[in-house]
Amino acid sequence: MTLRPEAVRERLALVRGNLDTLSAAVALPRDRFVADRKEHWAAAYGLQSTVQALLDAGAHVLSGRFKETPKDYGDIVPRLASRGVLEAKLAERLAQVSGFRNVLVHEYAAVDFGLVHDKLQHLDDLRAFAAAIERWLVAQGE
Repeated sequence: MTLRPEAVRERLALVRGNLDTLSAAVALPRDRFVADRKEHWAAAYGLQSTVQALLDAGAHVLSGRFKETPKDYGDIVPRLASRGVLEAKLAERLAQVSGFRNVLVHEYAAVDFGLVHDKLQHLDDLRAFAAAIERWLVAQGE
């Protein structure tokens, strides 16, 4: 596969829009958030699609530029760090992002919406992930 910067940037644009929308839920007190089904459904879907778009963008970079195929979603962040796309400290903070995505997708009946609220408090890490990929694209002349 060849790196297609426009495909990566489409996903990053989706991420930025999602994060802007999700930011509204951050201000809700945890108990009110957990009690409001519409809020936690919307936030869970927003987080799921945001993380999916970031992982897809990262997988595209790995495949298109480095000819690497991650074995699973959990492999993407460490590989991006090993290739210098993500800083090590950010990669450490993002280590559990693919696992959380898997919970939202596959264990949807048992999602702890208090945990979803907790994850909303760390949207800056997702913003930093998107910004790191964008910076890497620019540094590559893409």
